[in-house]
Amino acid sequence: MANLWHEYDVRLDFTTELCGSTPGNLDLIEPWLKSRAPKVIPPGGKTITEITEEVFSTLAEPEEETKPGQLVFQRKDGKLVLRSAAFRAHIKDCARIISSLYVGKIEGEKSFSVRVMNGVYHDEKAPFTPILKEDSTPFTEPTGSYEKPVHAIGPRGVHINALKNIEYCDGAHVVFRLKVLKARNPKANPVVSKEDLETVFEYGAVYGYGGERSDGRGRYFFTVTEVNHE
Repeated sequence: MANLWHEYDVRLDFTTELCGSTPGNLDLIEPWLKSRAPKVIPPGGKTITEITEEVFSTLAEPEEETKPGQLVFQRKDGKLVLRSAAFRAHIKDCARIISSLYVGKIEGEKSFSVRVMNGVYHDEKAPFTPILKEDSTPFTEPTGSYEKPVHAIGPRGVHINALKNIEYCDGAHVVFRLKVLKARNPKANPVVSKEDLETVFEYGAVYGYGGERSDGRGRYFFTVTEVNHE
């Protein structure tokens, strides 16, 4: 059987704080996931119930104190981790923006965003990606947390003021693998080239990854390396 995929290893070195974005309150997990769920579950995709159970299993132990409004990192085997699928979501977000504002569309060809969304996937063998320190050892606890005031208007027009407590890691980096669809004809241009990936991450480096991007958190520089299996 022909191999459909090129593989690339991507490293993101965060230049600002990487912030947790998963609600620490178990009662908020399912509504949080539902608000982010696609209208149609892709083939082989997990249901909200399955993803909720997965998130439950990666939060801090129930006996550990969780502050109201806390946003945390998921935990796996004693390490702080990110869901690898979230990197694909980040790539798709960046590709949509680049496609509409920068690349445009050539008549008769698939748009940049369509090629990226349908041609780039995270490695299914690694559902979680450890958050690593500068010496490449995994974070087992966040560097710290900080509070941020939140101002909103409720459904009845009532002004709501609250505090979010956000976990963060300083000096963090992550390494993950992407699978990129090859062109059917070896002489044709690839569906998504290494240069295309680098364009996505060049935008994403400023757009930011994870929580609190609007405050400049989650910015990074990147390297993309093709995996050679020979």
